[in-house]
Amino acid sequence: MQILATPQIGPISAVAAYQLTASTAPCPPPPTDMRIQRILLRCFADARAARSRLPVDVRTGFVPVYSEPFNHFYLRLLFAAMAARHLINENGEPFAEKELEALAKELDALNRAEREDYRNRNANAIAQHAAKHILIVAGPGTGKSTIFKQRALFWLRQYPAAQILALSFVRKLVADLNSDIQNDEGLTGEQKRQVDVHTLHKYARSVVEQNHGTAEWKFSPHFRIIGQTWKDVVWHDVLLLSEQEPGSYKRKDFEKQIHEDAFDGFPDWQELKTTYFTLCRYYNAAGFSDLILRAKDALAENPPLNQHHYFIIDEYQDFNASEERLLEQITGSASGRLTVGDDDQVLYETLKSGKASLIRAIYANTSVVNAMLAFCGRCDFHITKAASHFIKLRGDPETISKIYLPISEETGSKKVQVVGCATPTTAVDYIRKFVEDHKSGIEQRRVDLASGTSKDAYLLILSPSGTVNFYKPNGARDELLELIRPYSERAEEFSEDYYMVLNYYSLASYPTNNFTFRKVLHYERVSDAAFLPLLKVGIQEGKALCSMETECIKNALAKAAKVREIIDSKSTAEEKAKLLAKHVDISDLKRLRADLEKNAIGKEQAEAIEHQEEDDAELEEIKVKRMCAIELMTIVGSKGLSADHVIIIGFDSVNLAWVTKNAFFVAMTRARKSLHLITCLKAGGATLPHEFLDQLPDRHLEFRRYTKKERASAPCNDRNSFIGYLRYLVAQGRR
Repeated sequence: MQILATPQIGPISAVAAYQLTASTAPCPPPPTDMRIQRILLRCFADARAARSRLPVDVRTGFVPVYSEPFNHFYLRLLFAAMAARHLINENGEPFAEKELEALAKELDALNRAEREDYRNRNANAIAQHAAKHILIVAGPGTGKSTIFKQRALFWLRQYPAAQILALSFVRKLVADLNSDIQNDEGLTGEQKRQVDVHTLHKYARSVVEQNHGTAEWKFSPHFRIIGQTWKDVVWHDVLLLSEQEPGSYKRKDFEKQIHEDAFDGFPDWQELKTTYFTLCRYYNAAGFSDLILRAKDALAENPPLNQHHYFIIDEYQDFNASEERLLEQITGSASGRLTVGDDDQVLYETLKSGKASLIRAIYANTSVVNAMLAFCGRCDFHITKAASHFIKLRGDPETISKIYLPISEETGSKKVQVVGCATPTTAVDYIRKFVEDHKSGIEQRRVDLASGTSKDAYLLILSPSGTVNFYKPNGARDELLELIRPYSERAEEFSEDYYMVLNYYSLASYPTNNFTFRKVLHYERVSDAAFLPLLKVGIQEGKALCSMETECIKNALAKAAKVREIIDSKSTAEEKAKLLAKHVDISDLKRLRADLEKNAIGKEQAEAIEHQEEDDAELEEIKVKRMCAIELMTIVGSKGLSADHVIIIGFDSVNLAWVTKNAFFVAMTRARKSLHLITCLKAGGATLPHEFLDQLPDRHLEFRRYTKKERASAPCNDRNSFIGYLRYLVAQGRR
């Protein structure tokens, strides 16, 4: 028997403490679990301190079992001994399936206060654990942002000189964690400066900028990012230089090779790779995907660029091979690391080759302590229960088993609404009715978003596709766009005309910027035949485009100078817009005038807008957008977001066919208060709900049918009644 000790009672065996505390009462065999032994020992210390106040049996020296104070204490002792353990496996082993099942039942039986208490104690135990590397498996809304701050504070207390870096794909989490750290009154200014929080791409950009690229592919200071709008233009130039036919090799195929950090050995691909990096050097610009490779190489060449020793890595399930190798370079000599992810939330397999196998490999690594967050504090009871049941029926034996329970109780919770509509216009009317019924809440959210007191949309309308073309019949798509337009306008966005004028202005100010010059030549519609010789000479001889004496170059410079002259004049925004239209192709004069009134172009503004373009490019890289009160977006685009209410449209076997189970799980768990799944007939040939409905539990669903004529929904008795209603509508439509 291992000997334990406390300051109060000195060395004593846990079993002896257990038996002595239990006194003459019948008791089960002594526990062998060391955690329970420690709990009992602490309780025994409390008992000894209280003995003088309790009646003692003079023959045995024990507190008799019939003593009411002792019975109360003994019950408390047993409750403590039987309390659910913290979700931490110190030996690095995966959690046993049967143990998780038993623990889930135990946690699910707790009331709201007990759930919150367990959640807080579990999070605190993880955050203050001494392990060098911890992996937290955390489902949606389980409080990982809170634990990030707790872990950072723990490191700062334990290691006062700690330099901490937190990396995530989720810009909202970056903003929230930064805000939490900066507003923590318990931290000194120096401690706040010891914690850096960035998106992975922003961090990579900083590293590459400081190193001026890499030894092989140098950059001049202040290199630019190739945004989504210009990716195809740059790739077109790559094909031109490589003498390949347009479309012969796809840009997305090349980006996939970058994401996987494994380039095709075929000679044509090798030439395209070299040409791409050569062209990037000439343009002094990089794409977000290759930025990761450049940052990895820059850190290898110049290790002092990495000043951090403690790391928090978020959303690990969405990292691709290239990003993982960058992280290995960053954290190779780490003193502490916290990795967080959930393989049930992998979304970016297609977009950027994210791999669930990466987080699963860490989970299987016994040198890493495994931990888990069990309670969802974001989604209401029925939403969490439905989502948890759904994802557990995943059918993938490699998936990490986990607990995912609601922190809230059933009382007052709204069941998931499964709604059937006869036509797309009926479905849009359902959404319109929802907006009308929640108008005050939506308006308040608009105010809160504008003031910065809120960061989440009130309503997310999630679609399988960004175009929502399946709602085109009878103008339903246009109705939907018109319905949400007043609530989803972004004051910070500018028109394409504005960005075009900005690029002409920038060229006049910085004519040696080859990337800006390339943009202007694109606006000028300079032919490939005229541009290719200039590009070849520029690269081979190291000459800037502005130094070449050709007609198209001279015309572009002259036009840029004229644009700058107009912009710098004292004319009104309306007058400037009209004058600009005489020199460059303006598609929307009214919008350009409004943009100029909102933000007049000048040197400082030009630089600020270019940085905004880079921010937008980063958001586009992972299909994320800024929030308004009502948002219509793709299911994949909702990653990292949440809203009071979520409506998923296209919930049918046709339009949702390409959506993965993980993506649908993520979409469901964006909702805080209510979730609506709309199956709409005549939408791209839809006739029945998607098969995902079969994997959702009736216990947490409410089936309804909505009619535009009554502008109301009526309940269906059950699932069969709901399916029968849809089949009836299909049959009626065929007559």
